Parts: sequence; structure tokens; C-alpha cells
Amino acid sequence: MYEYHGWATIRESSSFEDDDEKYSLIIQEIQKYFDELEWTSGILDLRGAVNGDFQVWMAGVNNHRPVGKHNPVNVLKQVGILAPGSYGLLYVRDSDDEDFFNEFKVHTLIRGEVMERNDPFLSPFIPKIEDDYED
Repeated sequence: MYEYHGWATIRESSSFEDDDEKYSLIIQEIQKYFDELEWTSGILDLRGAVNGDFQVWMAGVNNHRPVGKHNPVNVLKQVGILAPGSYGLLYVRDSDDEDFFNEFKVHTLIRGEVMERNDPFLSPFIPKIEDDYED
């Protein structure tokens, strides 16, 4: 099982003031990128501006880790490339990962760069979230 939940606030740069024309072009590029992905599982959405900022929202549960362009971590990385001032979080739990099957990993998007971190809140999945399996 591959479970993911994430969000990002889209920013043109890390400056307090975005260039409105550049920002508009970035939003168009992100929407074009999302359209080209033809996302088939879960949710991938570019939300309309709230107080001037657009947000990305993604969530889903797949049988196995998505590969290539459909991997949510790769999507978050591409958002960072297109909008280098963006920030957000992506929580991922991959039960097929031999080393980390019982943990969430947190992918942070800060100033356009994605880094993987350990989760202090929901991990270990067993016993925090689910009971251990009974034989």
C-alpha cells in the first residue's frame, strides 16, 4: 500500500512580493503540467487563489508505489522547479519499502527544494495508528 497526502503553496520566489505576470505564467505552467500527467489515481489539484496564493493538493492510496511521472514526490519536485519560492509538505507511507514499511516519510518543499525527513507524529504506524497483526 502506498498512501500519500500533501499540499504546497505556490510562490514565484521567496520574496515577499511576487511578480504578478510571472506568477500567472507559473500557474499556467503548473496547470499544463498537471493536465499532461493525466493523473488517474487519487487527487491532484491546483486550487484557485485564496488571498492571492494558489495551492496544490494531492492525496491517494495506491496498491504499489507509483513510478516515474505519477510518483507524488516527483510531482512535488517539479512544482519546486516551476515555482522556486513554493513551500509545502508531502506525507508518504509505503508498505512495500523493506526498511521503512512501518513509517511515514515527510517530504518538505522549501524554496523549491524537496528533502525527505523522518516523521515524528504518525510513526511508527504500528502501534500508533494500527494494532499489531495477530497470527
